[in-house]
Amino acid sequence: MSVVQLNFWLMPNGDFDTISTLQKEIAHFEKWHTNIHIEPTVIPWSHVWDRLMNVHKHQGELTPPDIIQIGTTWVSTLSYLGVLRDIGSFFDDAFTSDIIAPLRESSSSFETGGLMSVPWLADIRMLYYRIDVLRLFGFSSRDLATTDSFKEVCIKIQKNRKSEEDISAFRVSGHSETVLIHDLAPWIWGNGGTFLTSNLKKVAFDEKPAKEAIHWYFDLLNQLYGGRGRNRKYGIIPTGTFFSGKYAMEVVGKSPLYNISNLKHSNYSQEVTKNYGIVPIPKGPKGNVPFIGGSGLAIPTWSRYPEEAAEWIRFLVSPESQLRHGYRIGVFPSRVSLLEDYFKDAKEDFEVITSTLEKGKSLPNSPLLGTLERIITAFSDRILKSIRSGEYSAEFLEKEIKQAATEANYIFSMYI
Repeated sequence: MSVVQLNFWLMPNGDFDTISTLQKEIAHFEKWHTNIHIEPTVIPWSHVWDRLMNVHKHQGELTPPDIIQIGTTWVSTLSYLGVLRDIGSFFDDAFTSDIIAPLRESSSSFETGGLMSVPWLADIRMLYYRIDVLRLFGFSSRDLATTDSFKEVCIKIQKNRKSEEDISAFRVSGHSETVLIHDLAPWIWGNGGTFLTSNLKKVAFDEKPAKEAIHWYFDLLNQLYGGRGRNRKYGIIPTGTFFSGKYAMEVVGKSPLYNISNLKHSNYSQEVTKNYGIVPIPKGPKGNVPFIGGSGLAIPTWSRYPEEAAEWIRFLVSPESQLRHGYRIGVFPSRVSLLEDYFKDAKEDFEVITSTLEKGKSLPNSPLLGTLERIITAFSDRILKSIRSGEYSAEFLEKEIKQAATEANYIFSMYI
């Protein structure tokens, strides 16, 4: 019997443990699918888009992936560009019926409505905080309820830092030091703003509600870290995550269960394990609207073995694999029905995540979204650079918002 090799491109979901944990799932799968071998390749988030475009432009010349992991914000754009295959014929409605609603909505083609990706891992943004640190400064979780009180907490903690060893108030992002569209979304939505107009043809982040939120967010970062990058090798904040014990707060979309129980993890901190708490994203003038995203599994149009690829997807998104794999790498499953079992030993966390799912949403399903995401990242990088150098100002930010909006609308005009 001949063996089919499926090339699987995925992201570093479990950091340095990504391949070792995935190999356990591969072993389970290959035990029952002896005619299929999975060959995984881990590609950083920052590189995978360009790698996909390169393969798409040079089909037949480069070794293609047969299955790819992609962010929910990419689905509609990649579908529009002809990169993704409609996989609705492989998966009936029953298979995806209990997928978290915003993820399910982000997995279809904007043009045809066809299923282009099956949600695999969920990114559910909540605010993680240190109970002991807040108490030390006279605060509690109630002081994280609104954007105004949250900002007050941040500034007071940061002003009391006496050395680089003291805890920082708020980590800029869950990724390497940058600000993504996902990071800005909850603050913009909570202020009544949005990224795209209602007809999804132009940007709206340059309109008043969104601009106010963008100013609020970067003004906060400037008050916390302005000018601190002049002589710092690694930027404006210490390395490590909230779980390392170096921060009082961070907006995180991954589960705490992995970091707080894995003593070998580079970010493990006993202090954090004993003193962490989770609350919903602080409420803005127009409400509390968390970001819900994640990633899915898709079959490119050039996949050599689409039927076998669908079997691998079916396995990875099965309840058994999602729970097993999710615990090992600290991510949320994409199925609502699994979350209570996932948090069986953390009931308070489960209540927060339930509330977040009720109020949260994903970014709009539009072919323009992939382009918009890249423009927002480049825009944010320029703003962070000005904060590091001490050159940030409201006027500079206003100019950059206008420039990013002009660039985006010009590119959008070529799509439509």
